[in-house]
Amino acid sequence: MALVEAVDVRRALDALDAEEAARTARIDALLARAADTLSHTDADAAPTVQPLLMRVARDADDVAARLHTTAATAAQLHADLQDIHEERTRVKHAIDWCGAVIELKEACAALADALDRHDWDAAAAHCATALAIDPAVVHSTFAQHTTPTAALPEDAPTTIAALRTRLLTALRNQFVHYATEDRDEAQATRFLSLFSVVHAHDEGIAAYTALASQIVHAQGKPIQEKLLTPPPTAPYYSALWATLFDNLAVFIHEHQPVVDRLFRAEEHPGFVQGVLPGLSAEWTRLGTQILDVLDERRSCARLLKACTSARFTVVDAVRATPYTPGRIFGTDEGPAKDRALPFALTRPSTPNMPSAAPTGGAPDPSAVDVLLAELAHISAQWALFEQFLHKALHTSPAELDAAAHRDARASLVPRVEAIRMDVFLPLQRYALRAGLEKAHALDTADLEARPLTSSMPDDLFFVVRTVLTRTLSASCIPAVERIVDDVLGLLDTEYADVVVLRMDSCRHTLNVPRLVEGPRRIAAAREVKMTMAVYLNALDVSAAYTERMLQDLYDRTFLAQYYSEQPLGDDADASATNELATVQDALSRIGTLVPKLRSALQFEMEELYSTLVEPRVQSLLAEVLPQLMYDLDEAAYARAEDENRVAKHLQTHLDALLPGYRTLLTEANYALLFLHTLDAILAPLERAVLASRFTELGALRFDKDVRAMLALVTADAPWGARDRFVRLQQIAFVLNRDDDEDAYEAGSALGISWQLTPNEVEHVRGLVLR
Repeated sequence: MALVEAVDVRRALDALDAEEAARTARIDALLARAADTLSHTDADAAPTVQPLLMRVARDADDVAARLHTTAATAAQLHADLQDIHEERTRVKHAIDWCGAVIELKEACAALADALDRHDWDAAAAHCATALAIDPAVVHSTFAQHTTPTAALPEDAPTTIAALRTRLLTALRNQFVHYATEDRDEAQATRFLSLFSVVHAHDEGIAAYTALASQIVHAQGKPIQEKLLTPPPTAPYYSALWATLFDNLAVFIHEHQPVVDRLFRAEEHPGFVQGVLPGLSAEWTRLGTQILDVLDERRSCARLLKACTSARFTVVDAVRATPYTPGRIFGTDEGPAKDRALPFALTRPSTPNMPSAAPTGGAPDPSAVDVLLAELAHISAQWALFEQFLHKALHTSPAELDAAAHRDARASLVPRVEAIRMDVFLPLQRYALRAGLEKAHALDTADLEARPLTSSMPDDLFFVVRTVLTRTLSASCIPAVERIVDDVLGLLDTEYADVVVLRMDSCRHTLNVPRLVEGPRRIAAAREVKMTMAVYLNALDVSAAYTERMLQDLYDRTFLAQYYSEQPLGDDADASATNELATVQDALSRIGTLVPKLRSALQFEMEELYSTLVEPRVQSLLAEVLPQLMYDLDEAAYARAEDENRVAKHLQTHLDALLPGYRTLLTEANYALLFLHTLDAILAPLERAVLASRFTELGALRFDKDVRAMLALVTADAPWGARDRFVRLQQIAFVLNRDDDEDAYEAGSALGISWQLTPNEVEHVRGLVLR
């Protein structure tokens, strides 16, 4: 019940106070009764309980008195037995100690005897026995007084250390002998295994490391001797580099399992921790020598300086004068002055290409070519060796340098990285830019070919493919990403834009629409037609080359030669990005160039149409459109059947609309121009039809005209022309339906995919005169 009024609240509080007072009174009464009971209980119980308790206490004292003597006797017996046990333990310990000392003395004597007899297996066994004895026994005073003999007068620790050192020296000598002189792998392995028997893991690893370094050093001597001879023109130092690391990989593959089987344990290092750091010092020394000689003999610094300071002027000259009248027909002085490329362009598509010698401060192209080949091969071999170390040993050269506390200046890792990014990459950029300049300088149209061609796409994409392939073969992802960016930038701004500029300049310079009819206009139109055909074909071929190049370079089989499919880093997650996927992502950006080339091609094709073809289309439409009359009676229908004017006009003018373009343009370009022209004809034709009136005979005549035009056009050019007539065909379908029939629903039932809207269908039905 809710307490709302003040009277109700006071009444409730009074009830609570009364209930609390009653409860307090009941508790006080209970406490008083309990106190009274307790006060009378002691007085009543004491006379009854006290005698019984006293009797129990006296009985307990009697029992304790009787057992005291027995307890004292038992305690004395326990103390005597404890003394006997301790004495027995000391005797047993003394016996064991004496046995251990005797065993130690016999082991030392047997070890010395086995060493004298060159029984190395027995010596190792006796040495292991001596080493297994408790060090406390070995260093005890008793052993020091007992073990010395006339043959071995020193104390036990000194004797064991001396004999063990002697044994290790013998094992090391025997191991080296069988490994290097007799070439007996089984015996060498046998003596190597004895190091672990005598607990000399570190000494065994050291002996093996010394031998391994000696072998690698011996394998490197022929390389050092070849470094002293003058190199040939072909790649030479990269072959020495490959020989070095191929030999290392084979050596590691063969010896690592043996070393790990003999020595590797939780507390002892294996091949990676014990042997590989020593080998890394040797390959670092030899690799540094190769790179130093390469840098000197190939004049890396001089070539790099020449390439980075080279000036490129051809593209700027083309931008300044993109078009010269008559140039496309060879009336100028010929191709631009040759510029030396960093590699030879000797394909059949580029005939009679002059070979240019470097002038001024230009680098020697053959020297740049050889150096790039050397550096790419060196980079690839280094990446392959890193992959081998990672897969086989789960380590890397950088980790080995860190483990050996090797200074970065004495390491191959930063040296190779510097070669990749500071030498190889700038030279590749120079090769790419020089190739672009060369392609522009030697740009020549082949007017005898059909379709018309230019040397520029073949030359340029040969250069681009060469540079990309060489960069990919270097197995350096950062270099690939930067070269791809450079390729995209140059092909977009220095190639596609320049080609478009050439066509635009040609049209604007000759300005055909403003010329009056006559020989001058005919010559100008011919020049524009040929020039734009050449460069439109160049854009089409370039887009096709780009797609094919991307398809070839993106191929997993090709890239797997240079890049690992294992996840990057130490993470074994299969979903992590790997080298091959990273490179494919970088290469995929080249695909963005294709839409740009197609877009430029589409724009320039529209310009070609508006300049040369559109006037002819307007002339055709001016003749055809006035004759589109479909409100025919029977006599007019008969005359239209006989004359067939629309189809005849189209057939007469179709070849005249695009004279010679079919052979001058590539198939894709001609299809693009033809369909654009067809759209320009059909759009006004459709508008004229939608503005006409039709009798039933006129609708039938229109259907026949559409069919005749479609047959004529598709016979000449089947590239998607049928799709252009769909709307006209649907108009003819609607015109020839009965009045009481829903044309839209009937067409849908027949499977027609309508391009006309329902409103347009109703409009077309209204054109029929009933």
